[in-house]
Amino acid sequence: MPSQLSQLHLDRPEQGQGDSSFSAMESQALIKPGTRGRPIRLETNHITLNVGKLKTAVHYDVNLVPDVPKKLLRNVLEVFRQKHYNNRYPAFDGRKNLYSSSPLPFGDFIADEIAIQDSEGREKKFKVEIKFANNVDLTPLQNLLASRETPREALQVVDIVLRSAPASTCISVGRSFFVKPPRIIDLGEGMEMYNGFFQSAIRGWKPFLNVDVAHKSFPKNINLLDIIVELFDINQYQRFERADLSRPLNRYQLETLNSFVKTLRVSYEIPNHPNTRRVYRVNALDDPPKDKIFRLDTGEQITIEKYFERQKNYKLRYPHLPTLWVGAQQRENKILLPLELCTLEEGQVLNRKMTENQTSRMIKQAATSTDVRKDKIMTALNQARHNNHPSVKEFGFSIGNSFEKLDARVLTPPTLAYSNGTVKPTKGVWRGNIFSTGVTINKWTIACVDRRPPRPDDLSRFAEAIMNSARGCGMTITQQPEKPFSHVGDRQNDINKYFQTQKDKKFDVIFVIVPNSGPQYSYVKTAAEINVGCLTQCVKGKTLFKMNPQTAGNILLKVNSKLNGTNHFLNTRPPIMNKPCMIMGADVTHPSPEAKNIPSVAAVTASHDPKAFKYNICWRLQPPKVEIIEDLEAIAIEQLKYFYQETRVKPERIVFFRDGVSEGQFEQVRRAEIRAIRSACKKLQRDGYEPSITFLVVQKRHHTRLFPTNPRDSEDRNNNVPAGTCVDTTITHPFLQDFYLVSHASIQGVAKPTKYCTLWDDNDMSNDDIEELTYYLCHMFSRCTRSVSYPAPTYYAHLAAARAKVYIENERLNLDQLQREFSRFQIQDVIRKGKPMFFV
Repeated sequence: MPSQLSQLHLDRPEQGQGDSSFSAMESQALIKPGTRGRPIRLETNHITLNVGKLKTAVHYDVNLVPDVPKKLLRNVLEVFRQKHYNNRYPAFDGRKNLYSSSPLPFGDFIADEIAIQDSEGREKKFKVEIKFANNVDLTPLQNLLASRETPREALQVVDIVLRSAPASTCISVGRSFFVKPPRIIDLGEGMEMYNGFFQSAIRGWKPFLNVDVAHKSFPKNINLLDIIVELFDINQYQRFERADLSRPLNRYQLETLNSFVKTLRVSYEIPNHPNTRRVYRVNALDDPPKDKIFRLDTGEQITIEKYFERQKNYKLRYPHLPTLWVGAQQRENKILLPLELCTLEEGQVLNRKMTENQTSRMIKQAATSTDVRKDKIMTALNQARHNNHPSVKEFGFSIGNSFEKLDARVLTPPTLAYSNGTVKPTKGVWRGNIFSTGVTINKWTIACVDRRPPRPDDLSRFAEAIMNSARGCGMTITQQPEKPFSHVGDRQNDINKYFQTQKDKKFDVIFVIVPNSGPQYSYVKTAAEINVGCLTQCVKGKTLFKMNPQTAGNILLKVNSKLNGTNHFLNTRPPIMNKPCMIMGADVTHPSPEAKNIPSVAAVTASHDPKAFKYNICWRLQPPKVEIIEDLEAIAIEQLKYFYQETRVKPERIVFFRDGVSEGQFEQVRRAEIRAIRSACKKLQRDGYEPSITFLVVQKRHHTRLFPTNPRDSEDRNNNVPAGTCVDTTITHPFLQDFYLVSHASIQGVAKPTKYCTLWDDNDMSNDDIEELTYYLCHMFSRCTRSVSYPAPTYYAHLAAARAKVYIENERLNLDQLQREFSRFQIQDVIRKGKPMFFV
C-alpha cells in the first residue's frame, strides 16, 4: 500500500500552505483486503441501516431556559411539539439540537413558554427558543463507497433520529440506554447495576447500526443510613453494622461519605408529614444536628436537633451524624437536612469510577457466552421498536432485524523460540519453556509492607517456590534470600526509610509483600524507583497464600524481564524486522471525570533489541484531557538514542502503535505526532536520516463484537471466535487500512476485538503484512505465556502510564508548573537505563 500522504508534504510544506497539505493527495482507491489465514464465516452486532431516499435534513438550534434538570427537557420539547406542530415528529437530542425531515411550520424562529409538572407534581416553567441552523446533506449516506470522507453530520442526524425510540422509555447515558432490572443486581457500597444497550450509527462499506449490551452502576434508592452501613461494611476485615451508627463517624468515614453523596439528589421527608417531601441536590456534608446552631425568625438561636423536636414534633434518632448541605450554594442561610430523613433518588446518572469490588462484581454479572449476548442484543432491539417510532418513520429510516454476516480469516500464530527449542501457540496459549536468556540472581531478600505481616513459614515457602521455579525456567539463583525478612509496616515514612537502608546493599531484586489494596504499592514504587534506585517485585498478600509452581513461574516471567533477560522471541520475524526496526507504543491516560487538579500522563515505549522483546519507557505530565503527546519530539530523540546505544545501529524503520485516539482526532494526531517523530530524526542527523514510519492507531473503545456462525469454529465454552480472527471488510472503512483483530483467547465472557487503523505508512505494508505483524506482537508480552488483546508495545505503554500515575497519586501538583512538577519524579538512572523493563 502506498504512503497515504506524501512524505514531501509532511516534511516540507510549501510556504503559506500550512497544515492543509495533510488532507491533500490522498488516494480514492478501495483498500485491498488481506488473504492470509484460514477462512471463517462470522456474524457481528452491526445491523443493516436503511437511510431511505431523504436528501436533506433541517437542523435547528434549541435554547432552553433553564436547561436543567436535563431529564425534563425531552418532556418540555414534547409539550412544545404538541402545541406548535403536533402533526410533525422531529428528533431532539435532549440538549441543544433538533432535526426535522423538512422545514417546520414556523419559519426560521419560534419562542414560547412551556409549563410542565416535575416529579413532585410542582409546576415548572421553561422558556423555549428554536431557530434554524442549517440544512444537512444526507445523500453521502446513500453510497458510502463514493467518498473517503465520513459524513459525520449526516450520521449524527441518523443517530439522533434512531435514539428517539429508546430515549422515550429508558434512562439515556450518552449513546446507551438503561432500565432498572426486575431483579436487583447488587454491586455493594451503595450501588446497583442496571442493564441496557448501546447503539450508534456508523460507517462501514454501507451504513450500520452498531448495537451492543451495556451495563452501568447507579446509586441505590435507599435511605442514607443504609448507604453508610454499605459504604463501610466492605469485607470480612472491615465490618460495620446498623448498631455502629450509634457512634459519630471518624474522619476517614466522613471523607468517604462526603465524596459519595456529593452532587447526588436526595428526597427529604419527615415521617408522617407527607407535605414535607422535597428533592434536593447535595453540596456536601455539614455539622451534626446536635451541634449546628441557627437563628429562628424570632431571633432565638437553636440547634437543628431542638428545632425538629419543638417545631416539627420529630425526635431525631441520630443527631450525632452529619447533616446534608443542599440547595443553592450561594444562598446566605444554608439548607441543612438531617441525614436520617433523606433517601437517594432512583436512576441517577453518575460518571464516577467504580471501586475494585464493584468492578469485579459487575464483570461477573456481565460476562456471558456469545449466544446469551446475541439474545440480549436482539431483545433490546425488539423492545426499542425503532421502526415503529414516528420520528424514524417521518425520516424514512429503518433498521434490519438480523446481524450482518462477514467473511473473516484466522491468522496463523507465530512460532516462538526458547533456549531449548520452539513452540507453536494453540488456542492463544503455549507452554512456557526455558527462557531464551535467563538471568542470574546473586543477592535478594523479601520485605513486607502489610500491617498484618505473614508468618515466617509463609515467607519461607514463598522463597522456596521462587527458587524451585527459577531452576525450571532457566534462571539461576545462587543463594537463599538474605534474612531476616523485614516487616517494614504500611506507613509511607517507614517504607521510605527501609529503602534508604537498602541502597548500598546492592540487591538484584527485593520481593515486597504488599496489601491487596491501599497506597502501599505506590509508596514502594516511588521510594524504590524515584528516591533510591532499587529493583522491586511486588506480590499481593492474597497471592502469597496461594503460591504454587504456576504462580511462582508467572512472577518469574516478570522478574527475568526486569533483570534484562529474554523470555522468548519470534522465531520467524515479520519482513519489516529484517532491517533495524524500532517498535513503539504510546498512550495518554486522563484523570477520571470527578478528579480535580490531576494531570494527564503520556507514556511512550520503544524496543531496543533486534528481537523486539525488550522495551524502555519515557513519560511526561501534560494538562488534563490533552490527547496529543506534547513532548513527543524530545521523547522520540531519547528513544532513538537509547536504541542506538543498545544495538549500535540506527533504526531504519519505525512502527508506532498509538492507543487512545478516537476517529475524530485522527487528523490532529497525524499532523502533530508524525511530524514530531520526523523532526526528532532530523535533529539527531540533519541530512540523510529519514527512517520510514508506519503509524497505527489502536482502539479498544468500540462496541463491535464477532460471533462464529458455526459453533465448530469456536475454541472455548463461550462460543467465541478463535484467537487470530481478523476482519478487514464490510464493517471497516473502505478507503482506510483498518481491521479488527481478536488476538487473544477470552478467559471469560465475549472476546473484544481490537481495532487498528493505519494513519501513515512509508513502509508500503500490505493489509496482510500489518495484520501479521500486529498479531505476532500480541505474543510478545513478557508477563504471560498467552497472546494478549493488543500488541506488547501498546500494553507496555499502558503499564508505563499506570506506573507514572502511581508516582503522582499521593501528591498535590500545580497544573500551571507541570514541567517543574515532572522534575520531582525522575526515575533513577540505575533503574531507568540499567533495568529498562522495571515497569513490567
